[in-house]
Amino acid sequence: MIPHSAPTLSIEEHEAVDLVLRSGQLAQGREVEAFEQECAAFAGRRHGVAVNSGTAALHLALGALGVQLAERVAIPSYACASLITAAYLQQATPELCDIADDYNMDCAGISGDCRVVILPHLFGAPAKIPDRGQVIEDVAQSMGGPTGRATPVAITSFYATKLMTTGEGGMLFTDDGATAEYARDRRDYDNRDDFVVRHNYKMTDLQAAMGRVQLKRLPSFIARRREIALRYQENFATLPLRLPNPRDHVFFRYVIATGRREDLENHLRANGIDAKRPVYRPAHHYLGGVFPNSERAHAECVSLPIYPTLLDADADRVIDSVKRFFDA
Repeated sequence: MIPHSAPTLSIEEHEAVDLVLRSGQLAQGREVEAFEQECAAFAGRRHGVAVNSGTAALHLALGALGVQLAERVAIPSYACASLITAAYLQQATPELCDIADDYNMDCAGISGDCRVVILPHLFGAPAKIPDRGQVIEDVAQSMGGPTGRATPVAITSFYATKLMTTGEGGMLFTDDGATAEYARDRRDYDNRDDFVVRHNYKMTDLQAAMGRVQLKRLPSFIARRREIALRYQENFATLPLRLPNPRDHVFFRYVIATGRREDLENHLRANGIDAKRPVYRPAHHYLGGVFPNSERAHAECVSLPIYPTLLDADADRVIDSVKRFFDA
């Protein structure tokens, strides 16, 4: 079976983690500090604050921007549950917006009641930055592309199958020293002279050591993803499919759309290829509301295997199977 996604690891990551194990300093320490500095430089930001998940980074970003009890936060309907979770952790109220043709948030749908917007760059395609509200860019699917620099705060995830990984983990990026200080203060609750609600959101040196290696390799990861995407684009051009726009895309996911989604998924699995919906369940399925573009995307979108260790022969198997489905 060709997996839908997979981490890209080498002996370098093993060696980096082994050095940390031998040092005896396993929790947050010098490796985390170095990883923060290197990630911030890569992202073009002054500060990086490492945490244990992308959700934690979102939660801290909302707090840093002063989001208050029941305040409305705009998020796209076509997105994973993490965005809803972060809003509720801050005791805010998520307000859903439909998506545009590129699957990113339709900024015209953001209400004037929302002072803060969480904006993912879905599947690796840059989203339009809204001209209203304070925007938190979610670059978990686009890190390494031309995103994450245009807003006061950005966050990312380093989950196992993201563009780069620390197994679990995340980071907050900002140019504002006060925002970075808030995030650093709230990620660790111990050894304090005062009490405010803080969290156990720390990253370990084990994770950071892996991340430092992955960060160096990220440009090559993205280059390989784009090679595979180009291979797909060229071979699918004449098929009755909606294909992604490759402009500035880093191809965290290669997503096609067809009215025969379920049949195509079943066909691919029968041929040893794991393909699936790119968003397991859109946010409005949890919270309610009518969002026709999100619903259409949920009904029609299929995510095909694309990751740096995918062999050309396996990509060709995917191409051949998709073509045979439409030729049948």
